[in-house]
Parts: sequence; C-alpha cells; structure tokens
Amino acid sequence: MLKCLAADACLAAQSSRFLIRRLLSSNVPFLYMDKSPNSIRTELLQRLQSLTQHAAADDALPLPDLANQLTELADQMRRESHNAAHTPTAAACAVTDDTAMDTGPGGPPLEGAPIDGAAFSGQQPSKKQRRAPREFDFSRYRTRFVALELMYVGWAFQGFARQDNTENTIEGVLFSALRKVKLVPEAAVAPISDLNYSRCGRTDRGVSALGQVVALRLRSSARVDEPEAPLELEYDYPRLVNKALPPEVRVLGWTPVPEDFNARFCAQYREYKYFIVRQSLPPPPPPPPPARPEAKTESAAPPQPGDNGATAAITATATITATATTAEAAEGGGRAQAGASAAAPLPPAGPVSHPDSHLDPDSISDLDPGPGCCSYSLDIDAMRAAAAHFIGEHDFRNFCKADVATVRSFRRRILSFNIDPVPTSAADKAHQVFAMTVRGTAFLWHQVRCMAAVLLMVGRGQERPEVVSELLDMDATPRKPQYSMAPEEPLLLYACGFSGLSFRRSVPAMEGVLGDVAGLMHRHLIGAALTAACHSRLTKDERSVVGQWGFNEHRVTK
Repeated sequence: MLKCLAADACLAAQSSRFLIRRLLSSNVPFLYMDKSPNSIRTELLQRLQSLTQHAAADDALPLPDLANQLTELADQMRRESHNAAHTPTAAACAVTDDTAMDTGPGGPPLEGAPIDGAAFSGQQPSKKQRRAPREFDFSRYRTRFVALELMYVGWAFQGFARQDNTENTIEGVLFSALRKVKLVPEAAVAPISDLNYSRCGRTDRGVSALGQVVALRLRSSARVDEPEAPLELEYDYPRLVNKALPPEVRVLGWTPVPEDFNARFCAQYREYKYFIVRQSLPPPPPPPPPARPEAKTESAAPPQPGDNGATAAITATATITATATTAEAAEGGGRAQAGASAAAPLPPAGPVSHPDSHLDPDSISDLDPGPGCCSYSLDIDAMRAAAAHFIGEHDFRNFCKADVATVRSFRRRILSFNIDPVPTSAADKAHQVFAMTVRGTAFLWHQVRCMAAVLLMVGRGQERPEVVSELLDMDATPRKPQYSMAPEEPLLLYACGFSGLSFRRSVPAMEGVLGDVAGLMHRHLIGAALTAACHSRLTKDERSVVGQWGFNEHRVTK
C-alpha cells in the first residue's frame, strides 16, 4: 500500500514539474497573469540578483547549470517584454480541462498533462514573425539636389534610358540601386518625375560613357529638424551606390547643384570618341609563273625558197633562248636576264581591289599599307581632310536618323574634330587604334555614328573627302543617301562640359572604382591577347595550294 502511494506521489510531482516548465516556456505569463508589469519586473530582477549571489557564494556550482538558469530567466524576460506590448486576450489565457499527449523535454510522451492547444504550443515565434517589415520613413530626412557623374560599359545593356519592357538599361539598374540603398523612395511612392530628374545625353544600345551626368534629388544625411548637413558630413553617394550596382556601371563623383539646374540644357558641350582599327596585312602571293613551254627544235618553219635556211635558224635560236631565260627566272628567284622574251610580267603597281570589297561601311577593322604591304588602306589623312568640313554650324539632316516628331531643327554646331592614334597595350605593328574625337554643343540621333560611317568610306577610298561638304549642302543633296551606320560598340560619351561644376570624389570611392575598371580592362586585355594569338598563328600558316586531287592542301608551320 505504501509503495503504491509513493508511486502516485512521484508521478504527480513529475507531472507538476513538466506542467510548470511548459508554462514557463509558453508565450502566456501564467505565473504572472495577476500581477502588474512593475511587480513582474521587480520579481525578475530579484531572481537575477539571487542567481548571481548564489553563483558567487557557491564555487562548486557547475557552470552549465548556471548558464541554463540564466538562459531560462532571459527567455522569461523577453516573453514578459513582448507580452507587455501585446497584452493577450482572455480567450488566449484560458486553460482547458482537456487532457492530451504531452512530450516532456528529453523524455517520452506523458499522459494527463493539461495543455491549451493554442496558447501552450511550446514553440517560439520565428524572427520574421516577431519583427514585421517596417517601411522606411523618408519624411524624417532632408533631401539634397545633386548631380552624379556616371561611367558605364554599355555593351550588355539595352541603352541608357529606362524602358517599360526591360530593366536591363543603365537608368534601370541605377534607380534600382538608389532604391536599394534607400536614397530615393519606391516608384509607387514617389515617381521619378518627383525627383526633378534630368540627364545630359541619351546613349543608344551598346554605347558606353565615361562622363555621363544626371541630376536628381536624393536623401540627405540630415534630419528634417536639423540644419543642412555640411558637404564633408554628407553621404559619400558614389561609394554607397556602387555597392548595389553591377561592375559595368559606376558613379564617379557627385556635387550639389542649384534648384534650376538641368543636366541636358545646362551642358555647354558633349564630347564623343569613336575608336577604329587600322590594320596592315602582308601582300598577296605573286601569281604562279606560266608553264614552261617545251623546246620545239624540229618545229621550225621550213625554209622558204631563197632563204637558204637563215630564217629557220634564227627562229629556233630565239625559241631556245626564251625558254632558258624563263626557266632561269623561275628557278633563280628573279634573276631574269634581258632578252627577246623575259619572265612573266609583275602585277601592275597601285591600288588593287580587296577580295572582301562587298563589306558594309560599318566595319571597323580596316586595312592600311605598311612597308612592303598591299594597298588595302585606311587613309587617315584623307579622313582628317573630310572631318574638317564638319567644324562649324551646319544642317546635319544627312548625318542622322530622322526624328521629326521631336526634333525642331537639324542645325548643330561642331566645335572640333580630331583623329589621333591611341596607345594601347594590346596593339601591335599590324593593328593600330585611332580615336575620332568630336566635340559639339549638341548632337542629333545617331549623328556621331553616321559621321563615322562616312569618314570610314573616305578612308577606304570609296568616297572623296569632298563628299562631306556635299552632304552638308542641302541644295546639292536635299535627301539623305542610303548608307549603313557605323556600329555602336566603339562609341564612347567621353565628357560633358558644364560651367563651374566640379565633382567631389572621395579616396575610398575612387580606389574602388579604379579596382573595378582594372578588372574590366584585364578581362578585355586577355580577350585581345587570346584573339591576337589566334591571328598570329593563322598569319604564319602557309597559304593554300591546289593539290594533285584538286582540293586545297594546308600545311601548318610550327
């Protein structure tokens, strides 16, 4: 009988311990539901003080036990602070009389433990559930109207201006980065038109830029109840935005601008660079020598009556002499001797037609005769003479893609036009890079690419340098002739000029930009070296010869 009573008491005590532990781990302050928040705070602090005093007095107290008690007390404090902010309802605090299966910590399920299926779930809310996303309050901060200087390699983008059907534009990735770092509100809250946004130039798909300028209003570091932040204490906008931009797009600098500043209409000039390659190729092989005629000593014309055989002897001697002279010229490498019949004549000097003369004028890989090379030339001097006709104010409707819906006048002013060599570490003697640098107050749609296309045709000898002045004369050429534009990849918006505008660039931001640009340059240098190795190997291969079976035989020289 005593053993049965002891077993029942032990089971009841065990159940009570698990019930208390379960209640302590729940979200409901079961033990403190009838106490005020101040009394609960006092009691929790007293428990903490008691634990620390006990640990200081008892050197034999195991540290794991002390850590478990402190963790349990900290969890209880967090629950009480959470419950103080979110007071539970009476329904959530009710305890049912139902019994269910309860799993004790570290042991098998116990029967008879009273639980509430909703309140006493025993699960801690996740971090996402405890901390709801909070909208960033832009109204607490001042704003600053600034101009940003941008650099981008636009080969992989669909142009500069944002588009509705794609985010793969320079403006698309720029505003995505600005929203990510909380410098501008979301588009649904504040559209771009509310930011007083403007851009200096609108580059097309595949075009790059080094000095593009945009102006817009960004969040400042100062609060609304504070004075405007000094420039030294303002955000480092380039360093902040570049962390959220792709490596092909970088912000170089920033500067505050007046409220009436417009990046498009305040620009005094735009400067573009268009890069071309002048290539020199070895001359084509000389034509094969004619087949050696057989000596026909017995085919001399029979002597006519009265000739006494003199005519026949002279003819036979001349035939043999010609045959010997031809053979000597073929075997002796040009040691032809003067005679009645010399070796096959050399091809005439001067320009010869290129085997790929059907190429479009938008090719940027052109040919130029070097020492001992053929006349597949890109005449830089002729291109410079033609480019001189562009300088000044002219009607450029024959050098653009007509946009009659938005363009009111086709007259533009070109300030300078130069064509100079560009030193590159990837160039060799056979390939030299030149840059056509044009500066003007404003440009029409595709104007630079059309100008480059006409100059390339002049350089190839397909047009005269005077063709530029003829196309600029609306009386002589009232309609634009059909020609292909130059490709977009070699075009670079090099600079945009403003009066009294100086961009701020911090040392950390510029170090990061230089590292990113060096990475891009290294990738392209490796690509140039790779293709140059292929080109060098192919130029050392022997030219094709027709074999005895009628097909081309290629022999590679290692």
